[in-house]
Amino acid sequence: MEKFSGRKPISSTLVYLIVLTISLILLLFSSITSYVTISIKFLGNILLYPVTFLISVSSQAANSIQQNWQSFTSAYQKISTLEEEVEVLSKKAALSDFLEIQDRELKNLLGISTQYNYNIEVANVISPDFEVASESIIIDKGIANGITRNMPVLAYSAGNIGIVGIVRETYLTSSVVETILSPSINIGVTLEISGEVGLLSGEGKMNDTCIIKYISSSIGVATGVEKVFTFSRSTLVPPGILVGTVLSTKKKEFSRFQDVIIKPAIDIKNISKVMVVKTF
Repeated sequence: MEKFSGRKPISSTLVYLIVLTISLILLLFSSITSYVTISIKFLGNILLYPVTFLISVSSQAANSIQQNWQSFTSAYQKISTLEEEVEVLSKKAALSDFLEIQDRELKNLLGISTQYNYNIEVANVISPDFEVASESIIIDKGIANGITRNMPVLAYSAGNIGIVGIVRETYLTSSVVETILSPSINIGVTLEISGEVGLLSGEGKMNDTCIIKYISSSIGVATGVEKVFTFSRSTLVPPGILVGTVLSTKKKEFSRFQDVIIKPAIDIKNISKVMVVKTF
């Protein structure tokens, strides 16, 4: 007991210093820990910034692309709708024009019947004869419609009534018409100015012209101007029907006659309707 009683007691100053030191150490450790944490966070933000930036930019780009695509698809749909509407309107307009032309042609053809006191049958051109092309045409009227062989066929074009040809073959609901382009056809015609009479036949499908034979070589012919009509005393075709216009003449050596080349008044390759004259 005497041994321990001789130890000096710990002073309060020392205790205070110890506590202060420990506090400083803890404070320093806390500061270091906080700094390290902040540094780690800062470093992490620096490292992650490109990634987050790319993600943000990609997201914005994706949104922009989506919006642009939606705008494009919407505009494309509108354009497609407008194109369809334009196509429908164009078809309607074309059909209206076609029907108007067809109606006008039909009225013209029917008007001819009254004007010339003809008994006619209006027919559609189905197709040219496949073997001789435009030298013959096929129409959609036949025996059932009162069509017989050797009936004359006329057409209306550009304000003119012109001769097309002669019915050569008849079937129940169709007929074959030999046109004035055929070399084997023969129709009596008259020159407008001189009144000279000749015999007309075709020069074939390749030429699209006709030739008049037995015109006196002494007769002057006005090329490019003079009209040619069917002979007034013809019993095969109605008299006074326009055939065409003189293109040129061909005089033969040691012959009393000249050939007269004419352009038909009717564009036979492009006609769609004709009228068969039953009586005249």
